[in-house]
Amino acid sequence: MAWTTPKTWADGDIPDADDLNTHIKANLDVLSTHAHSGAAGDGSAALAPIATVTFANQGSTPAAPGSSKVNIFSESETLKVREGASGAAVAISLANHTHTIASSTETKTNTEALSGVSTTYEDAVSHSFTPSDSTGTSHFVTVQFASATFVNASGTGGTVYMRILKAGSQIQETSGTLADPATSLKTLSQSYVHSQPAADSTTWAQEVKIAAGVGGTNAGYKSLITRQVRCQ
Repeated sequence: MAWTTPKTWADGDIPDADDLNTHIKANLDVLSTHAHSGAAGDGSAALAPIATVTFANQGSTPAAPGSSKVNIFSESETLKVREGASGAAVAISLANHTHTIASSTETKTNTEALSGVSTTYEDAVSHSFTPSDSTGTSHFVTVQFASATFVNASGTGGTVYMRILKAGSQIQETSGTLADPATSLKTLSQSYVHSQPAADSTTWAQEVKIAAGVGGTNAGYKSLITRQVRCQ
């Protein structure tokens, strides 16, 4: 059934059966089954701004609403939500609560001293890290921090680079300019946050390189730190 824009009647018009069925009966049938889709005669798809909604307690948890739908209801004076074709009812907390950020004891640190840097990425500092399983109410991230100090050994400066790799693939890169005077220093640092990692061993690595033309450049020190942080 589809909504028909009602006819505008004039004095003297005599409706017949087709008029009554089209403009009255059919439109009432549409209104009896409308689903607020926003289509003509189907009601608005959005409610106007509402100041207060009062929910009556349900006698029991209502059935799951179906795919791409959400139910909000009150049960035993607790506001709850249930979504999808089979989702369970979940209480909406009205009380203040806190989350504790805790740094775990799981940390990996690698530091190296280097005596030469190539124009291609190499000399990886790496380690494997296995985070805890994220179960229940505990969720965690792993934080990678990398730094490298470049020393100008020849007096010819230029661009120096550093990157972080996850399982052999670059995920982040930074660069800076090493000044010309001999013994000039340039320190690069960067961090990367890996959210909701799987509880599997992952190899993290740090590599450095220099631009072509930067001569005799040494990386004084490189370090890579991985630490797990958990929110409970």
